Amino acid sequence: MNLLRLIVYLCYLLFIMNKAILIIIIFLFAFTNLNAQINLVPNGDFEIYDTLPTNISQSNRALGWNNVNGHYTGYPWGSPDYYNILSFIGTSFGTITPFSGNAQMGLILYEDAGVWREYISTQLATPMIIGHHYTISFSITNGSGLNNYTRACNNLGIKFSNNPLFQNTCNQIPVIPQLEITSIIYILNSWQHFSFNYTADSSYNYITIGNFRNDAQTLISTFGIIGTYYFIDKIEMFPSKIKIVGDSIICKGDTTTLTVITDSTVKWAYALKPDSIISTNASIKVNPDFTTTYLVYGNNNDTAWFTVNVINPPIINLGNDTILCNGKELILNANQSNASYVWQDNTNNSTYNITHQGVYWVTVTTPPHCSKTDTIIITYQKCDTPDIYIPNSFTPNGDGLNDEFKIVSLKEFSEFKMSIYNRWGELLFESTDKNKGWDGTFKGKYVPYGVYVYLVTGTIKDTNEQIKRNGTVTVLR
Repeated sequence: MNLLRLIVYLCYLLFIMNKAILIIIIFLFAFTNLNAQINLVPNGDFEIYDTLPTNISQSNRALGWNNVNGHYTGYPWGSPDYYNILSFIGTSFGTITPFSGNAQMGLILYEDAGVWREYISTQLATPMIIGHHYTISFSITNGSGLNNYTRACNNLGIKFSNNPLFQNTCNQIPVIPQLEITSIIYILNSWQHFSFNYTADSSYNYITIGNFRNDAQTLISTFGIIGTYYFIDKIEMFPSKIKIVGDSIICKGDTTTLTVITDSTVKWAYALKPDSIISTNASIKVNPDFTTTYLVYGNNNDTAWFTVNVINPPIINLGNDTILCNGKELILNANQSNASYVWQDNTNNSTYNITHQGVYWVTVTTPPHCSKTDTIIITYQKCDTPDIYIPNSFTPNGDGLNDEFKIVSLKEFSEFKMSIYNRWGELLFESTDKNKGWDGTFKGKYVPYGVYVYLVTGTIKDTNEQIKRNGTVTVLR
């Protein structure tokens, strides 16, 4: 722990005991070290505690943090959870190693069974100053995603207020947050950093984090069950004379412009390479291949940073251009998790059934606005010979003539399966190799002459056409 953090934590402890002492210490520290930046969210990484947590719903054990409804006992109250690897790390909501240090917080943003919201809140170290710019950042994740609470949603928001907010039981707090993530957040088994720039329009003294929108305004993923649960860590808020504007979420391959709003000269750098200056212009165009945080240095050691989160576009492949025999059908499948679809005729299903030749295309869009289009040309023709020939009888007598029952086809199969049954439905033979036929035996003995049932299924390699043939074959002697 560096000296600055130590002083901040000591100041916060004194704040618990005597607010006047805190103000004096902060004033003296700021006067003697004007260049230092103090996180205005005390204990934003939850490392300081009065008592280690022993169960869920104990958010108040992290010093300074409160549940806005004042309850810390779990159901039926919306009670966030405090985790510290020194004593308590795992629940039915999933687990993950903290982003930094030993501690983190967890809360429900949406519940399938009914309105359920959880919020964490604390008082800022000093009130915000009207007209001043602030950079607010945090890291979140869905964690390990166990059996329950595996859905994802949007609307993780931050509400600044002059007085503490109040929640009745576990209901939504119907206020409009100043900052909000409007796209669905699905980050499994890893942490993602979000940062915002905000200009204060009041002397706000409290920060509250949660979902402030109702169920109708909340977007929910199509996958997962029960509800949505997120871990949060490293909440930081620093005053800055520098404000950065631009897109915080882009699709991979897209370009966005980041612009600095300040009256000082600036220098841009990557957060991972803070000493390598990449530009001194007020605006830069960036198209990162992965989520990247950019730093801006101003005068008097003033700094700000901005994270551009990169979302991978959907993966879609309708296959190669295909020739089908007249009368055949082909199903195109563009299915993606949590996606929307637009086909060439403006239909919106994830699959499309082709019965006529033509040019077919689909555009697949996934949150926030990542799209990809693929096209396939389908041609129909008259087929003079059948693609598959299946005999209706054979003579498994060992004379070397017509001793096996198997299909005849010049087509290559990426998948193939042939099954033979007797009239009672008992499986006698099965093969996944089209060149391997049935020799008319079952358990090492020839079956009696008579009629048997076959079922052939497969996928033709060149066209991805699904085939299914069934019928009877007669065993002769």
